[in-house]
Amino acid sequence: MKTILVDPDRCMQCCLCQQACKDEHCDNDWSPIAKPQGKSQFWVKCNETEVGSGTRMKLHRVTVMCQHCSNAPCIAAGEGAVYRREDGYVIIDPEKAVGNRAIAEACPYGAVYYNEELDLPQKCTMCAHLLDMGWKQPRCVTACPADALTYVDTDELTVDNMYAPLERLHPEYGTDPQVAYVNLPKPFIAGAVYDPKADKCLANVLVTATHMVTGKASSAYSDTLGEFRLVKLDPGFYTVSFFKDGYCYKELSKIDARVSPNIEDVVLYPLPS
Repeated sequence: MKTILVDPDRCMQCCLCQQACKDEHCDNDWSPIAKPQGKSQFWVKCNETEVGSGTRMKLHRVTVMCQHCSNAPCIAAGEGAVYRREDGYVIIDPEKAVGNRAIAEACPYGAVYYNEELDLPQKCTMCAHLLDMGWKQPRCVTACPADALTYVDTDELTVDNMYAPLERLHPEYGTDPQVAYVNLPKPFIAGAVYDPKADKCLANVLVTATHMVTGKASSAYSDTLGEFRLVKLDPGFYTVSFFKDGYCYKELSKIDARVSPNIEDVVLYPLPS
């Protein structure tokens, strides 16, 4: 089986994947795989989320399409109108699925749309009609100039072959998604450190965030402007400590890193001489 490997770190938000999908499926009837794509549908979509705040705001991008789940809720909801091909791809039968809104409602990823004009649920087909004609990969993959999307053999998704840990989108949904990811955006903690007495930013402050449940720690040093950013954190609450020779040790607790907080300016005072 082959699947798409998504690397959000490589995404440039050019949206050529979206455009290629539109070009392939809008106004084109690829029955029995799919009817023409409906208005305001994005069978592949670059979701962009603003995290952090102020000058420490960042945009997290994740490309999402049908995950072609092994335990696909849409198949159960389809009552025979949704099926899995031998190559593993989940297809909505455009004849049998007419009028079945439950198929769209069943998808926890929001990847199944409802075409009001055709009275039909629709989604990414992995360009199965093109693959059947001998194409080597779906249109979205062909269009991506940054290799943020690649078409790979699932057997190659091993620790030895991967340049980053393999991930799945929302594994907690229990759908066993087959589309693979690396470098999914993670929360961060950002801020700056300064000395109010000397009225200066503090560089080379060791900043350490420790997860209050797992004990997992991540560290970074502040730069010449006193700025620091602790990245790729597991969601949760953290204790954040600040250490620099000649300065009083400081610790902040219960920092909520589920939402990539900007903890603003942190004051460190020099040790008494």
